[in-house]
Amino acid sequence: MKDKIAYRLPYVVMAVLGLFMLVQYYIPHSAVQTPKALLLQWKQPLNGFIILLAILGIATAHIRKVYRQERRWGYSIITLVSMAAMIFMGFVFGVQDGTVFSDWFKYLISPIEATMFSLLAFFVGSAAFRAFRARSVSATVLLVSATLVMLALIPVVAQHIPLISDVSEFILKYPNTAAKRAILIGVSLGAISVALKTIFGIDKTLLEREGR
Repeated sequence: MKDKIAYRLPYVVMAVLGLFMLVQYYIPHSAVQTPKALLLQWKQPLNGFIILLAILGIATAHIRKVYRQERRWGYSIITLVSMAAMIFMGFVFGVQDGTVFSDWFKYLISPIEATMFSLLAFFVGSAAFRAFRARSVSATVLLVSATLVMLALIPVVAQHIPLISDVSEFILKYPNTAAKRAILIGVSLGAISVALKTIFGIDKTLLEREGR
């Protein structure tokens, strides 16, 4: 009995807090807004705790990989040492400008991130090449629109063909904006659906025990 209560308690807490945060938008009374403000204050330490759990999860996964000497476990050692060094330097010397932590972040992590994004550019270009093949009417419209927008961004082309800038602006302002809004509406409806299923306990994968 106690085990069942402990198992169902997180769902009860999620349902109560989720419904409260949903209802508080429609009740401006201080009896509701005051606890809402308190819950929002608690969000910051909770976010820190979630980040701590994420760090522990990453460290555990890499330690297990090193212990079992799985494929490319040497990279796991580099990851663990780098994590430990950054955490140590941040706690001991701080994270302000001019500290070792700041210098490492500026001269090591930032170039690595830039390298990763530069590599992603090739994958984006490859995906765009496959998507822009004019095999259907929709793909042809996408190809022509993308070509016009990209040409309008070239100063020489925009200077000699003024009309292309107006066409590009029209594409970005109307069809592109409509498509972005449709995607945002779809994402929002999906997020609302997932939230309601979690609040009412329909989706139990979040806290599902292994073997239950």
